[in-house]
Amino acid sequence: MTTENINVDRRVRRTKKIFKSHFIDLVKEKGYKNVTITDVVDRADYNRSTFYIYYKDKEDLAEELVKETLKDLEYAFHSPFLGSSVVDYGKIIPTSNAFFRHLYDHRRVYSLLYISDTIPGFQESFLNKFKKIFYGITYLDQSNEVIGIKHFNTYKMYGSYGVILEWLEGGCIETPEEIADTLLEIFKTSESAFKLEKTAIRK
Repeated sequence: MTTENINVDRRVRRTKKIFKSHFIDLVKEKGYKNVTITDVVDRADYNRSTFYIYYKDKEDLAEELVKETLKDLEYAFHSPFLGSSVVDYGKIIPTSNAFFRHLYDHRRVYSLLYISDTIPGFQESFLNKFKKIFYGITYLDQSNEVIGIKHFNTYKMYGSYGVILEWLEGGCIETPEEIADTLLEIFKTSESAFKLEKTAIRK
């Protein structure tokens, strides 16, 4: 690739990044249904013809944003374990967890998960990506064979999904390393009993 082509490629990525960044802000402010292409180009300080060089319409921009983000999410989950066939909980270092760093670095995009008028299909696509990641895991130490691996993965997947949504919606007060460490400890915990708070029971 020539220097000229590299510069063009960088310019394309930079322009598209600007469009996506302002699109995210506008969806949060106005709701997806109310955002227009005019809104996006005005906020980005580009003209409509520039927008149409890269995208057919608002839906095309939204689709690329979601697909690109979730592709990076899946890679971030697997990247620390590339080349490893077995992952030992005890050897996982939370500070090297690229998955939560990705979520934190892209928290503006993921903040769209918990608004009512968000990008159509984003929440479902995010959950499906989570399912794909977790259903690809086989646990080597299953003390209770009565519990099917699918149910076990579903339990862990939805639990992690809930913790992550709560973390994102709360503004990521905990660092990526702290939230990774918290979930790691939860995954490693295996309690045989639980305690109920003594509260009044009303019929």
